[in-house]
Amino acid sequence: MAQEHILLNDIISDHRERMLNLKKYYPFFKLTEVSFSQFKDGKYDILDMGYLIMAILRFFIEENNFKQKDVTYHEYVEFITTCVNRDFGLTVVDSESKEIADYIFDKIKNEGKPFCFEYFDPVDRKKRTSRMKIIESKIIDSTVWYSISADAIEFYLETKEIKDESRISVQQLLLEKMIRSQNFKGGTEVIQRINEEVNRLQIRKNEVLNILTTDVFAGIEAYESFVDIGMRWFEEEEKLFVKNRELIFAARSKAEASKDNGSNESYYRTVDEIYQLEIQLKVAMNKHSELLRACTDMQKLTDEIVKKNKLSRLRSHFDFKNTLNSLIKNDDVDLLGLIIASMLKPKAKKTFNIISMDDCLTYRPQRYDKAETVSKAVAEDIKFVDEIEDERIDNNYRFLMRNLLIYMNKYSTFTLRQFNEVLEQNYTEKIFKNGDYYSFFINLCQKKEYEIGEGASAKESFLDEIIQEEFKDHKRVNFTIAMAEGNEDTILLLDSFEISNITFTRKDNTDNGTEKS
Repeated sequence: MAQEHILLNDIISDHRERMLNLKKYYPFFKLTEVSFSQFKDGKYDILDMGYLIMAILRFFIEENNFKQKDVTYHEYVEFITTCVNRDFGLTVVDSESKEIADYIFDKIKNEGKPFCFEYFDPVDRKKRTSRMKIIESKIIDSTVWYSISADAIEFYLETKEIKDESRISVQQLLLEKMIRSQNFKGGTEVIQRINEEVNRLQIRKNEVLNILTTDVFAGIEAYESFVDIGMRWFEEEEKLFVKNRELIFAARSKAEASKDNGSNESYYRTVDEIYQLEIQLKVAMNKHSELLRACTDMQKLTDEIVKKNKLSRLRSHFDFKNTLNSLIKNDDVDLLGLIIASMLKPKAKKTFNIISMDDCLTYRPQRYDKAETVSKAVAEDIKFVDEIEDERIDNNYRFLMRNLLIYMNKYSTFTLRQFNEVLEQNYTEKIFKNGDYYSFFINLCQKKEYEIGEGASAKESFLDEIIQEEFKDHKRVNFTIAMAEGNEDTILLLDSFEISNITFTRKDNTDNGTEKS
């Protein structure tokens, strides 16, 4: 029964965690399906998308994390040009390199949406969707700056087994990214992995000491290996700890300063996450300091053992066959008693130090070894940023289309200027400050004719999908769109935005703009 319980736990309970671990690999294999054979008639078929993706990730890690700066699109294009010419033996001009860079970047950005990885959760018995972005962007002083996401950093680091680098330093690189992106809960999980690595080094240090006490030569070899893969990174790790502690302090100060700008619930949740992250970091720093002291003591002990064994070279084993031959040759069996005495007469009397008893009574267990448990109710209430944006866009598009159909029910022909006047009368000029107003008409003008309502044609675009779902039971309406030619007929909104005028014509009525009774 116990074995069956373990099997079920591995299959059902651990499935979600395994799928979340796999999600970081999904975008890479999705992008490697992209072929250059269909791009520009196969002119750049020699290019390999997988290699270019890994090169771009390394480029962003170098710029974002080692040089501490974000990347402009121009810098990205320069890197792609160098990479294509150097690694694939091509010689491309500026216009061609711009085409290649644009094509790759469009695939990586995935039209501004995250890569969605769907899987089945056997615990809740429903489909779940996990999201991941490779490149993130922000606008500062009218310039778009790009940076690599924390998931992409983790993916890149896990594609190579880290042998000649410090795992603690690598995890702190990821922790820095988590703090800068304000993912404090994710940062806490990273610190837990740092603590696990510190515990692993503690165990390895104890193993080295045990080997030293039994086999000096093997112990020296194990000690040198431990120093090479662990101890030589201590100074760098300490600097990264201090740096991340300063970032946490800055994040806490920023949260305190923005207290009045957001809701109290959001403020207290953020402060609590920062507080938990700060506590975990202090625990990690304390454990790391203890490991450093223990390794220093081990170094002194190793030197003493080596010095002692230089004076009396101990053999690592006893050759019974040669000893027996020596006894026969010398015809002396007295030494045989010394050989078997240690096996036949073990020392049965044991003592226990009183001081050790005091240590046991005053021992206090670690307070922070237990991981934080997150209730399912809290996890299910999370809404991702892209979901919130999609919901807002969907609602605004439905609102604008609903008003357009109401106005179209009165007039068979009208212009966007006339429609804007009605919108301003009903909803004030604030409606023109909404960016979804402009994106709605940009998407609407992708087609010159629309069929809406019962029996409408199939969905052809992103906007069609929203319109057909909202107005599937609406009375059938057919209308056409005509753009104003040239820049003569334009509309000025809010004294800042200038757009071309549009003419809407309903096909089932020809009253030439007269209002229906």
